[in-house]
Amino acid sequence: MITDSAHSVAELIGDGQDGPRVYLVHNTALEGLLFDRNLTGADFRRACLACSRHFVAHLADELPPGDTAELMILSKGLIYQLGEAMAEETGRNLPTNMIATSRAAVAHGTARIEVPYTCFDAPAGTLLIGDTVASGATIVAALRRYLETYPLQRVHVVSYAGTLLGATRIAEFCSERGIEATFLYGLAAFGLGDNGFDLSFLHPETIARARYVQRAREQFSGRAVSAVGWDFGSQCMAPRKYRHLTWVEAEVWGLRDADCFTAAEEPGDWSQLAHERAAYEDALQRFTGGTREP
Repeated sequence: MITDSAHSVAELIGDGQDGPRVYLVHNTALEGLLFDRNLTGADFRRACLACSRHFVAHLADELPPGDTAELMILSKGLIYQLGEAMAEETGRNLPTNMIATSRAAVAHGTARIEVPYTCFDAPAGTLLIGDTVASGATIVAALRRYLETYPLQRVHVVSYAGTLLGATRIAEFCSERGIEATFLYGLAAFGLGDNGFDLSFLHPETIARARYVQRAREQFSGRAVSAVGWDFGSQCMAPRKYRHLTWVEAEVWGLRDADCFTAAEEPGDWSQLAHERAAYEDALQRFTGGTREP
């Protein structure tokens, strides 16, 4: 692990022995991504690529040429642009396996995952995965399916926003199968909100530098707003949906006119937000007295 790449620093949580091997990565690109909930479109895509290049730079000495491939989890994995990040940082190609997953049910700390599609044409002993890590269920499901076809020695998970809970579950799954797991998280190891979606600097279980916590407290008026929203990647893949979800967040947190949510747009068709309903259903009815029916 290259812990200091000149423009980015990776700090190990704990000693890496009694729990998952998690590094918190600090750089200006990640700060820009995680503290701008109004970032959308091409600017968002470019910000993600810059962050992924930093992740790859830290891992460059742990990704053996000829035996490293990406396991791209569709659709969130597209946003990480790991193949391009690898090419730009190291000059190397990153072969790609693909798997489509779908959250069939979400609750605090748990999620039921369905796998409708796989394409494992680039087997490798070391896999690189880019994904938001909440409960860890999606990556566990993806690895379980991959292992049905190919053996695996190492997995590196990079996440702009991930929880210690998710890392622990993934690491336990890997340890039981003799697989070495390493995690690189952006700025923090987040606590997971009760709705199973929120990843906030203000969650009591979040591990982060004090200045990030203070910045989030000021930016979100003390509310435990998620650093990445409820459908990460929709910022560029489905920007209208992102604006609608942001409006719901602003409604839930009482921040409708706040600068942190200027991208918000009231949804006209709530059916488009069905996959994220668990994130807001209880809270929205509590805050509005049941006057709105999503």
